[in-house]
Amino acid sequence: MYAVYIFGSIMAILVAAVIFAPMIEGHWREGKDGSSPAERKETAIAALRELEFEYQTGKVSDEDYATLRARYARDAIAARDDLGETVDSDACPGCGAAVKEGAKFCSACGGALV
Repeated sequence: MYAVYIFGSIMAILVAAVIFAPMIEGHWREGKDGSSPAERKETAIAALRELEFEYQTGKVSDEDYATLRARYARDAIAARDDLGETVDSDACPGCGAAVKEGAKFCSACGGALV
């Protein structure tokens, strides 16, 4: 009789562990969404490239493009800062394209160079 109670208790503990493990594990991960700064940076850069493509093909309005581009660039820069990377003065901080010395805007993405 006690074996049934012990077996049931063990099963309940295992089920609870399976259910709550992702919540507990996510608590110790880096970042708000559980991803590392490197993953967040790559995701933001991929989103910038996709947004640029969709804008060039006319799928995104000018207003949406400006809003989304600012958000994705901010995310990429924040992830870069979390990684401790420095800004290469010969590359665009938004898309990473090479820029000419003295340029104020990126020729690839149109972003302002700081």
